[in-house]
Amino acid sequence: MKYLEVSVPEDHAYLIPISDIHWSDPSFKKGGKQKLKGYCDWVMERPNAFIFLMGDVYNVASRYGKTSPFEIEDTDEYEEAINFFEPYKSRIIGAITGNHEFRIEDEFGINPLQFFCKALEVPYCKYSAVIRFKVGKRKNAGNRYYQNYFVYAHHSTGGGGTIGGKLNRVVKLGDIVEGCDLILGAHNHQLAVAPRDVFYPSIQGGIMKRRIWYVDCGGYLEYDDSYAEKAMLVPAKTGSPRIRFSGKEKHHDVHCSL
Repeated sequence: MKYLEVSVPEDHAYLIPISDIHWSDPSFKKGGKQKLKGYCDWVMERPNAFIFLMGDVYNVASRYGKTSPFEIEDTDEYEEAINFFEPYKSRIIGAITGNHEFRIEDEFGINPLQFFCKALEVPYCKYSAVIRFKVGKRKNAGNRYYQNYFVYAHHSTGGGGTIGGKLNRVVKLGDIVEGCDLILGAHNHQLAVAPRDVFYPSIQGGIMKRRIWYVDCGGYLEYDDSYAEKAMLVPAKTGSPRIRFSGKEKHHDVHCSL
């Protein structure tokens, strides 16, 4: 588990967690690539917006996985993905591995996402990361910010055939790290979000309430002729969530858009 910090002086910040691209999979088509570029361009147009890569950037098709190497496009997915993200590297907070990249690590002890991160000079966080967002810098107060947010990100495992089953895997991640405002999961290609309020006793006296957001981060594979269609899985909307953090005084607020 890695710890990262992002400081945003503006009165709000954005995070786009990008997951399950599966570069070179035949279901990662022109439409998926254009949508991915649209999200990344949107980030670059805003100085207070950032990207975090949630795993399965690469497809890594093999005879031992669910995607056959005989089905992939004739392409160098490793070089192409690096070239695609090169213009956006200054806004990539970091990256965690997915189960597809782990196929190579499990077999040979190296992970292609490590080379991806080294080439782009972004932190490689391996399995999971905690990200602290400091938002809304106070004037004449040194390095103090009005709001602090904590995000836990993991590619996750398993899932299910229903939206609820998939989102339950993200909720389960909340058992690992306490005190987070946002729990991010991936792996199942589902876009979904659910808030939950929890109560806790305050050392100042009384009972306080905080809101936790559980977010399933989607993917970029189209449905026709895909593994999802073959496995009788329900089609899911492609893309990524957009998360907004308020940096205003006395306004600790997270907003998630799908």
